[in-house]
Amino acid sequence: MAELEIPDRYKPGFEKLLSIDNRTVDELMAALKQATPSLLIEDLASTVASKVQALTVEEIIDVVEALISLYNFRDYSGESIEDLVERLSQSVRDDEEFLDISDEQKQEFKHKLTAFLEFDGVLSVTSKAINVVRDHERVFTRSRVLTDMRPIFESDIEKGPAGVAIVHMLKIEYVDLDGTHEFFVALDSIDLEQLREQLDRADRKAKAIELMLGRVNIPYLNYLDVE
Repeated sequence: MAELEIPDRYKPGFEKLLSIDNRTVDELMAALKQATPSLLIEDLASTVASKVQALTVEEIIDVVEALISLYNFRDYSGESIEDLVERLSQSVRDDEEFLDISDEQKQEFKHKLTAFLEFDGVLSVTSKAINVVRDHERVFTRSRVLTDMRPIFESDIEKGPAGVAIVHMLKIEYVDLDGTHEFFVALDSIDLEQLREQLDRADRKAKAIELMLGRVNIPYLNYLDVE
């Protein structure tokens, strides 16, 4: 059976999961069972952290991100929990960055992973929700508007500016399979107003859908950031 390679970004989460005791695992599991699914892992971690005294919000973020990566991989590969846990445990045993972890902790790690993967619940819903939102060719990450004044001159430049035009430069950043990219679009005041109207309309649509979902008791997962 091929060994899994643990990406560096998830190693802090797995290392923390290796080191925490069973009591903390139970507290974390209980807190996750009461948590509401969220597309913002930071919000989910903040909710859980109030009920898990031994871990900071940052540590819980690391653990949750690592676990969600496993849910993503399991959904993608169709691999059984038993096989996935065995492969990941072998990776931990062979990884030089986990040399300080005792054999007992590595053995307990298999039980912890199995418990969290069988738990499903909020982690599974969050994992699937993030995949649905990000399953596009390009995904928006952030934007910025830069405003410039452009002086307008007559033929006789020495007379100074005859007027000033205001130009807004909209910077859009996005990610795709090749990484992070950006592009710029020039806007005037009319363009800004049109863009504002479209954004307001989209927001009203989202609120209308949220009200409809509330009437049929379907949770609305608010999403503010894909990073």
